[in-house]
Amino acid sequence: MLRRLAVLALALVPALLGSTDPAAAAWAVNGAGPAKSLAVLVPQGARPTVSETTDPATYLPLYVVTWNTGFVATARPVTGYQIRRIVFPGTSIAKVEVIGKGTCAGTTVDGLPNVYVPGSPGTATQSCTDAEGYAKGDVQYTVTPVYGRWTGPTSSPSAIYS
Repeated sequence: MLRRLAVLALALVPALLGSTDPAAAAWAVNGAGPAKSLAVLVPQGARPTVSETTDPATYLPLYVVTWNTGFVATARPVTGYQIRRIVFPGTSIAKVEVIGKGTCAGTTVDGLPNVYVPGSPGTATQSCTDAEGYAKGDVQYTVTPVYGRWTGPTSSPSAIYS
């Protein structure tokens, strides 16, 4: 019995190894002469401003985070933003949090988590809401632009809001 299993296993190994395709990569350029390409530079996030409003459905406060739209060198708007909340800023217990409720929470895009994707990416400003910041005490917000799978430098924090 053991001998049959060993023979079967040895017979399957070449079949399993032969079924995978080898990896290959190449970069071909047709033509002659110098070639140029601009690098895509993801800009630093713009410092956000924060205002408070009331959710008409729950009557709870919402923080509205607003910032200027980021554009890459080709004048295209970035594809999204990672918005972070700083709780208890300026203290020894300060921490950066991912936003879990509201439109600032975002979704996973190209493997990057918590990306807010604006409905109109080319407008002059963007904004989203944080539906749980009011329960955290003093808070600040930062904005990190996303272009595809790349992220730009994070903005300086907003003013402290309590």
